[in-house]
Amino acid sequence: MSRRSSVNAISAEARDELDRMVREGRATIDQIRNRLLELEGEEAPSRSAIGRYVQSAKQQMERYRQAQEVAKVWVGKLEEEPDGDVGRLLSEMLRTVAFSSLSELGDDEHAADAKDIRFLAQAIKDLASADKISAERELRIRQEVARQAADKAGEVAKRGGLSKDAVQELRREILGVAE
Repeated sequence: MSRRSSVNAISAEARDELDRMVREGRATIDQIRNRLLELEGEEAPSRSAIGRYVQSAKQQMERYRQAQEVAKVWVGKLEEEPDGDVGRLLSEMLRTVAFSSLSELGDDEHAADAKDIRFLAQAIKDLASADKISAERELRIRQEVARQAADKAGEVAKRGGLSKDAVQELRREILGVAE
């Protein structure tokens, strides 16, 4: 098992500064190291630890950028057909990302943070809630379509001379399918 990165041992202020410098992308590793030396003194991470951290952060930012591009395409498709398979696929993709992120939290490079776990738990809860709302909406739509079909079938049956009891039985049969 590899040991934890010395970047994880720096103060919150130094970590915020490091993350800001990495996000901006203008500072060299030496400039970042010098700034961390100002903030942390000899406790600052080594140049190689900073380099690994910057490389990992850049990879994460690239994956995030790619995920945004993919999401943009899927959201476009979702807008075209909100109740279709794309909506369910998107929900499953998000669930997969959340569980994948949870599995990475325990490894040596990604220390489990209560804030991260809480965020992912909330995301999973929100997905479950969205799935439930979607299922309820689909059920209501099916029930309404069945009600309309039963009404129409009842009208046609009456015109065709079916008895009132037979029309009611037909309606019950049609509505029973949707419930």
